[in-house]
Amino acid sequence: MANWSELSNDILEYLSSFLPLPDYHRFGAVCQNWWSVAKQKHSRPANQLPWLVMGDDYATQKRIFFDLLENKHYCIGIPELRGQYLCGSFYGWLFTIDIQLNARLLNPFTGKQYNLPHLPAYNEYFKTHAYLIEPTETCTATFAVMQMELVWKATVDYDPSDRSDFKVVIVYGEYKRLAFWRPGDLRWNLIKGVCSYIDDVLFSDGKLYAVTSLPDNILCVVDDWSDPKLTEVNISIPKDPDIICVSYLVDLRGELLLVQRFRECNIVDERHHTTIDIQVQKIDVDEGVSVTCKHIEGYAFFLGVNLPVIIDPSKFPSCRKNAIYFTDTSYVQNAEKYGRDDLWIYDLDTCKLSRYYPPHIYIPDVAAPIWFNPNPW
Repeated sequence: MANWSELSNDILEYLSSFLPLPDYHRFGAVCQNWWSVAKQKHSRPANQLPWLVMGDDYATQKRIFFDLLENKHYCIGIPELRGQYLCGSFYGWLFTIDIQLNARLLNPFTGKQYNLPHLPAYNEYFKTHAYLIEPTETCTATFAVMQMELVWKATVDYDPSDRSDFKVVIVYGEYKRLAFWRPGDLRWNLIKGVCSYIDDVLFSDGKLYAVTSLPDNILCVVDDWSDPKLTEVNISIPKDPDIICVSYLVDLRGELLLVQRFRECNIVDERHHTTIDIQVQKIDVDEGVSVTCKHIEGYAFFLGVNLPVIIDPSKFPSCRKNAIYFTDTSYVQNAEKYGRDDLWIYDLDTCKLSRYYPPHIYIPDVAAPIWFNPNPW
């Protein structure tokens, strides 16, 4: 019988290339030889479905991750994530804000991080709000609340693991403006122009695109970083003014898509807003037109306050094709009573919603879950 511990490194690297992250770590635990292969940078885990990053487990103070592929929770002890608010996820990195309102870029599996300057909204809030460490009867505004109000979403143009000349862009503050930072900058740089009530931002084809939420969906672009200014793109984007809309930008193989998630408030049981419909528009910037899409080429989109994750369901039998998986991004009252339950799969073929997360499991209203593609390098 062959001695599995003595298999050649070439064979072990080939075998490990088919494994998702949980099995990849189990692979490395078999013996010293397999571990030495698993820890090599050239031997990365296979493509996998993204995980949901939840809050801290109250009993262990470990971070809770939900593996969609295994339909299983993992509590992982990552000290750098304890008590952190997460408002950005990209290439295996997270944008975090701690209770002292310090912002960082963090790869939770390598521990590598970038300390970021004070956020642009930091001083604005201290001028207008009396924030407290603990709430009182007359004031409920705490630093824990401020964590969630400083930044709505963060994204990058390149993977910080691969390039040192990347940019971080944030949607920040009460009026949802834009700012960016590059390694070496001592402060955040504000982006001028049409720059309020931004719903989403995305780098595509070397340009930064943004979509506003109020009063209408308006597409804007930054294409000159020597003097960054957000300018409006003259494109008509349909939107129902009577329904709350959350918008996402997606780059699907070089084509720019706008995903609109429509929500309504269920007055009967006082729950927060829940999703009722999703529409997809294909944006042709050069022609200045948008066209409604009924299909997304069979792919599955994973959307939230993360860089959009696009998955080919043919590689994952449990993943729905032509579907959109989204997280709860509610910031309204009463969410603390019911937790976060606006987590669904929207099937573009049937126009129906179904669950991907067990509805009976309560998710506290601390922060919205966020999609995360684990990258241990």
